[in-house]
Amino acid sequence: MPKSISLAFIGILVIIAACQPVRSQVEQTLSPLPTPTDRVTEIPNETSVDVEFSVEKPTPQATMPAATKEPESENDQWACEEDFCLVDWPGWLERPIGEGATRTIDRSYPYGSRGDGSLDLHYGVEFLNSYGTPVLAAQAGEVVFAGTDDTIKLGPFYAYYGNTIVVLHPGLAGIDREVYTLYAHLSEIGVAEGDTVAAGDEIGRVGASGAAYGPHLHFEVRVGANDYTDAVNPVLWFAPLDDHDHPKTATLAGVILDRGGTPLPKFSLTLEKRSLTGEVENYYYPKTYFPTGLNAHFLLDENFAVPDIPAGEYRLAFIAERMYEYYFSLEPGCMGFIKIQLD
Repeated sequence: MPKSISLAFIGILVIIAACQPVRSQVEQTLSPLPTPTDRVTEIPNETSVDVEFSVEKPTPQATMPAATKEPESENDQWACEEDFCLVDWPGWLERPIGEGATRTIDRSYPYGSRGDGSLDLHYGVEFLNSYGTPVLAAQAGEVVFAGTDDTIKLGPFYAYYGNTIVVLHPGLAGIDREVYTLYAHLSEIGVAEGDTVAAGDEIGRVGASGAAYGPHLHFEVRVGANDYTDAVNPVLWFAPLDDHDHPKTATLAGVILDRGGTPLPKFSLTLEKRSLTGEVENYYYPKTYFPTGLNAHFLLDENFAVPDIPAGEYRLAFIAERMYEYYFSLEPGCMGFIKIQLD
């Protein structure tokens, strides 16, 4: 059966009344998740299991600050000692695309994937928009690079990102390490190295420069150094969308471990959005990150994430020598985190 989940979360106190799990109390302490290694253990053949996770309405407890505020420090922690936890998730970054354009993240080529299997390992996410759509600074900071990568290696090879902007965000998320955002494949660059920007400032325009298959914004979050090998999943730095086109969404993240505690790579999952009466309304097919040990969120150690899905009732299922099934609810503006260890 799945083991308890341990999450790291942010240290500042806010109320999570908006994120109400349904049937068991969520506690807020924290312990880090296991460090990824490279070993995958075989799973024994067992019979099907059907496990339901839900929790009762919690008393007010700790959550994150607003996106424009920062937690006290990286070491302040939140955790629940349950298999599934739900928490308010306002994020640290604003979307780099404004309202009226496509602000959802493309699901066909997520962070940590190779798309259909033929593409390079993806160190960021894509915002599919028409040529010339304004690109916005995701948070206040200093422009540390603005130009082409023809002679500087910003990605796996030269001229990979084309016209690119990199912004340093000092003190973001209350951590001691530097945090950078990268905006690539631009058609126009509207800032210069050394400029300071505020969240929401227009800094460029969507294009298809570099190794791009049509116009889109490639967006990365880098933690610790301005290098693509320091990239983490941007999905978990945003709040779930709540706008005219995508109201009251939520995010799901988690980690799937083998019975030895090693995160499983390239592991296929089925996520069903269900009505209150149990009918399936939509399907999602996330996979865990392609390589074991790919950079995870500094508080979560996840190996998959699904952004901007409608709040409501869900079933997560997969087969690993037997059927695993989990039922839970996601609330608007919240992140659900699930930890599953195969038995």
